[in-house]
Amino acid sequence: MLNINDPIIKRFTENLHNSVERRNKRTISASSSYDDYILENRLIKIFCEDKAIEPHRCADKFNDLYGQNLSGDRVIQILRFLHLSYQSKRAELLDWATEAVDAFAKALATRVPKDFEAFIALRDKKICNRDGDPFKIQIRVFCLMLYVKHPELDRGKDTEIVEKFGNAHMKYFFSEAVDFLRNICVNRRNRNGKRDPLQERIELLETMLNRSDMMLKDLQDEFDEKIRESHQNEMIEFFSLLNSEKYGCILDAVLSVRNGVRKLRKENVSIPPEIGALLILIERLAHFIRDNKINPILKPGSVQDMRLDEVEACDYEGSPFETTDQVKHVKVLSPGWFYQNKDVQIARPRLKEVTNV
Repeated sequence: MLNINDPIIKRFTENLHNSVERRNKRTISASSSYDDYILENRLIKIFCEDKAIEPHRCADKFNDLYGQNLSGDRVIQILRFLHLSYQSKRAELLDWATEAVDAFAKALATRVPKDFEAFIALRDKKICNRDGDPFKIQIRVFCLMLYVKHPELDRGKDTEIVEKFGNAHMKYFFSEAVDFLRNICVNRRNRNGKRDPLQERIELLETMLNRSDMMLKDLQDEFDEKIRESHQNEMIEFFSLLNSEKYGCILDAVLSVRNGVRKLRKENVSIPPEIGALLILIERLAHFIRDNKINPILKPGSVQDMRLDEVEACDYEGSPFETTDQVKHVKVLSPGWFYQNKDVQIARPRLKEVTNV
């Protein structure tokens, strides 16, 4: 725990608080649009406290903390959207955040330039997701981890305000926090060898001014992304209904019938002309689904080898996994569906363990 009675650390927490307040003023006018960020950030904080927690257990803890009724499936959907659905990659990112926050706190406590440089080396380390791309939320996870591990930095409701920040606001909040730390560790001294608070303040204001235009552009990009995400969510909701049990899992049925008809044609089986129009309708439905970038996740009826982190995003029927590295043979009862790319899941695959292989 940091000594908040230390005058230098006290000034650092004041600067951090002021940065949070500045960010907050820019989010108040659109507070309703930040509900998604609050949900995501609160879930991330739960994983910051326990990187090994299972998504359904995470949902239970979230509901206990915030009085909500969040499902485990919804948690998995959010994790997929954030590229955090694979437990091993999620743990790697959280381990980095823990190490980086520890280095940050050490530099703040010692004010030694070499400790600051050690933190900068960690800051510049890019953690990549399953697809090999750097995590877009890496800085966001750091900021959330900072308040999880050091709640003494909160001067009131800072933690609650930070929960409203998306990637853009987190990026500039983080940059200002690093500037504050840099001025403490490596800033200029006056002739008496003491730190000059006035010079420190001038340098901070100049840096923040130069950063304002970049932040506005990033916020506009983030807003545009939210618009695209809103359209995407409407598409997901529509096709999720198509494959719900209420309507007989239409997507599964179309795929099954189409594959069945193609198999019969390959085997030169005669198909009665009376059902020709129906088969044409099935092909057109399949074409419509494909044109809207809706595709099956797994091959129906196939038997595959899977680990726990792969099964987490599926409805699995079988014996529990004893370790995260254990591999089980499973049969795909329902392929599951994704929109546009495999990180936006519409329907979960249904799997059953195969024991007689």
